[in-house]
Amino acid sequence: MKIKSIFLALALVAGISIQLSAQTKIGYCNIEAILRLMPETKTMNQQLQTFQTKLREDLGTKEQYAQGKLQEYQEKAQAGASEEELKPLQEELMKLDEELRAKAAESEQNLLQKRATLLEPITKKIDETIKTYAETNGYTYILNTIDGSGVSIVLKGPEQDNVTRAIMDALGIKIEEEQGK
Repeated sequence: MKIKSIFLALALVAGISIQLSAQTKIGYCNIEAILRLMPETKTMNQQLQTFQTKLREDLGTKEQYAQGKLQEYQEKAQAGASEEELKPLQEELMKLDEELRAKAAESEQNLLQKRATLLEPITKKIDETIKTYAETNGYTYILNTIDGSGVSIVLKGPEQDNVTRAIMDALGIKIEEEQGK
């Protein structure tokens, strides 16, 4: 009787496991390709380019000033100025160099921050679209086919579970081969 109960419990657990695995539906998509083709990404890249140009101009002004001071130092040194006369210019040049390095690092940080700020609503839109698509089409999981460094995560999968085109359609993205028609 005890053995019969154990077999019945095992059969029940096995039945539930089979039923749960039959309900799992996994899809995959290339989020990198989706992101690259979104019109919002193109707009973001233009905004970043404009922002980066302004940062470079600001840095360029400071670099020109430093170049002028360096030239002044070199002219005085060639004219035979003493160490005492050159020392204030040397100190100013070292200070300018530190400021330039700090400004360059700050500019890089500002550019990264601006990119993250501009990218956030785009990735949120993709995420929401994927979640809606998954719920509507009965997917338990939708995996990204490629990680951030370009390494493929999904090496093989049924083509009918590649939902990249469906997600692009849901986002209103026109694919190049369709644009050429």
